[in-house]
Amino acid sequence: MNLRKSANSLVVRLLVMGLLMAMLGTAASYTQLTRFLREDLTRSVAVQQTALADYVARDVDNYLGERLSFLERLAATLPPELLARPERLRAWLEERSTLSALFPVGLKVADATGRRLDGAGQLTTDDPEFEAARQGQPALGRARAAASGHSVLPMAVPLRDAAGRVSAVLLGTADLSADGLLDHLQRGRVGQDGGILVVSPRDRIFVASTDVGMSLTPTPPEGVNPLHDRAMAGYRGSGTTRNARGIEEISAIASVPTSGWFVVARLPVAQALAPVGRMQTFILQQRAPAVAAVLVVIGLIMAWLLRPLLRAADQADRMTRGELALAPLRVVRNDEIGHLTQAFNRLLAKLQDNQEALARLAHHDTLTGLPNRKLLDDRLLQALARARRHSHRVAVLYLDLDGFKMLNDTLGHEAGDQALREIARRLQALVRQTDTVARIGGDEFVLLAADIEGPADQNALALARRCVEAIARPLQLARSPIVIGASVGIALGSGGETPQDLLSTADKAMYRAKQNGRGHCVAAAQNV
Repeated sequence: MNLRKSANSLVVRLLVMGLLMAMLGTAASYTQLTRFLREDLTRSVAVQQTALADYVARDVDNYLGERLSFLERLAATLPPELLARPERLRAWLEERSTLSALFPVGLKVADATGRRLDGAGQLTTDDPEFEAARQGQPALGRARAAASGHSVLPMAVPLRDAAGRVSAVLLGTADLSADGLLDHLQRGRVGQDGGILVVSPRDRIFVASTDVGMSLTPTPPEGVNPLHDRAMAGYRGSGTTRNARGIEEISAIASVPTSGWFVVARLPVAQALAPVGRMQTFILQQRAPAVAAVLVVIGLIMAWLLRPLLRAADQADRMTRGELALAPLRVVRNDEIGHLTQAFNRLLAKLQDNQEALARLAHHDTLTGLPNRKLLDDRLLQALARARRHSHRVAVLYLDLDGFKMLNDTLGHEAGDQALREIARRLQALVRQTDTVARIGGDEFVLLAADIEGPADQNALALARRCVEAIARPLQLARSPIVIGASVGIALGSGGETPQDLLSTADKAMYRAKQNGRGHCVAAAQNV
């Protein structure tokens, strides 16, 4: 019993509700803050990575542009007569290499067939940089690993004769490792696991990487990294993707114009969004004691506030047992205040019973229990409104009993009342639940058929004939069968009429039916 009272206690319910609201609030703030921080940090990291990628791309572009420009200046100043003198040409190139450390691996000159003009040897003419220079364009080759283990990058520019024709090719090989390009990439990384990639779409290799093991390795095949696939197709920007190792990361891509390469600055999502995890832990650690403290305070306040209400509930119980005089109490719920509800409801039930009895007397015929004229008008008004909305028809059948006055005068009012009750029962058995049978006078009945679909006149006529047949069945009164009849007037409406119009029309039709003899039905202005 005490457990049941505790379960129904308003204080307990409020505490439980407060706990649920606190939990929901914590969950909502946890979810909303997590989503906000993830989105905000992702955008911030993407902007940071984009700035880093742009910076590294410019630096790499400057590195390449400086060396190509140096080669072009050498090509412009190389004396043409040296092309026919290998020893002097080799000395000239060595002198230039000594003066500038841009090409520590060395400089070479070859003719269009790949024959070296600075000494013995033959160069491969299939390399992309050689082929482009032979066509008159400065170009970069494919980065590769040298015998020293360093990453090197060949470059070539055309040598032109006095007529502007390409007479030879000047080649230089830059040492990416010795020049500190990779060291610069290492300094450009963000976080412990962030990194920089320099990618050559033409050669489909990683030219350089902060992860040394990835340098000069092939790029992943299509479908492994969607953002990488887009970058290879020309996309430049930022996004979140999953790399070839299955690690989700935020990456930004920037172009290196001189070479056609692009730079990727990347950072694992787990590291970029580490503050989100710390925030989630903080919320859970801080909210739990705060929620507990608030619930304790709420419980104490509610116990103090509801003490008078508990006393009122006890008084209501004593009122229902007759120990105290009845007095009205406010309706609440099935808890401490619910005791007051139950007591008040019992008083209210008595009042409602009386009101329902009065309402029934006001709207029903006391003899037959059928609706009276007032209730009929109300239902007819509703039926006309529905007919107007749904394009249905309404039928009003006005019935007047034939021979009832003689029965009443001969057998007495008691027999007449019995006959009226039996006729009311028969009429109710003929109609639908949505229809209405009303008694509006001594021996006058009205049948309201609402929401008629199809041929309304035929349906109304059929219903009228069934009414006449039902009334014509013998009545067992005064130990002998008595037969009376009925005349029926029919009026149809479609929603534009008033209840008085339809009743008046049906009444006039009923009088015409009486003039035609016993048991006739007449519909609005025509004999049926």
